[in-house]
Amino acid sequence: MNELRHIREDEFVGHFSMRDFVDACDRAFVLYGKGEIVSPPRKERVEKREGLDYFRLDMPAELPGLYRMRKIIEEFSDVRSGHLSRREAYIALEDLCARREVRLDAGYITDMRTGAAGALALRYTSARPVRRIGVVGTGRIARNLALACDAVFDLEELRFTSRKEQNRQMFIEAIRPQVEVSLYMASSVADCLAGVDAVLVAVPTPVPILQAADLAAIDNIILIAGDSRTRQVAPEVLEERQVIVDILAQAENSGEFRWARTEGIYDRIALAQGEDGAALTVGDMACGRVPAARSAVYLTGMGAQDLCAAVMVYEKMMME
Repeated sequence: MNELRHIREDEFVGHFSMRDFVDACDRAFVLYGKGEIVSPPRKERVEKREGLDYFRLDMPAELPGLYRMRKIIEEFSDVRSGHLSRREAYIALEDLCARREVRLDAGYITDMRTGAAGALALRYTSARPVRRIGVVGTGRIARNLALACDAVFDLEELRFTSRKEQNRQMFIEAIRPQVEVSLYMASSVADCLAGVDAVLVAVPTPVPILQAADLAAIDNIILIAGDSRTRQVAPEVLEERQVIVDILAQAENSGEFRWARTEGIYDRIALAQGEDGAALTVGDMACGRVPAARSAVYLTGMGAQDLCAAVMVYEKMMME
């Protein structure tokens, strides 16, 4: 490699819309479904440091002959209280044709591509028009889910809820100027999910906050599944509807799946499977290979998403 450059967030944040990230993520999922992008399972480490959870992810991906990357995330947090102490995220991207390596700040990229992935997963799985969506959570991921759903769907209403009134109020004030859709802030899960066509869940909780009964009237659920420390839905939710993952090995190391294995009920998870018995993934959804059904899409995040989003940023910034 003959060049190293650090592309900082303040250089590129204003140059890309959520629609841009939706398109980049859609490309990632389609290429993954076609087998044209390599996106191995991430490596994850969790341990106690300084009285907090130290969490590290190493996520690789490659477009053979064109680009290769690794994304590194390190954070100190307390999952039980929902407190994030500090976080660093960056992408090391190699342009294999130009023999150039760059480092990109990855916090903004990660948040935007995660929101885009949630909206795309819903678009891929919805057999009927989506007009009203419930979002459980009011953190940074919920914000980007709202932006993505507003960009992807012709919505009548987005409904939100979270545990703390202060967080709900801050969220609605921050997001209202950024979307065109009507917003409704609910004080309870039941109120948030009343009459919605789909629900997206993004809450870093160690115990389930949604039961099967809460979701009985909703066909499509998108879980931003976090990591091994978090569980958002009761086990019955993943037993009663077809479950589609992004990368099975990652899903198996995430909260609901790990708990099911510990309890000896892993085989009850209703994984959608192809004719060869392999688990169907978001790539299969993007390529139209997953039949319409009541579903739960379990998203743990893919290096492929980061790669396509990073390439989008890199190519634009290197042209300017």
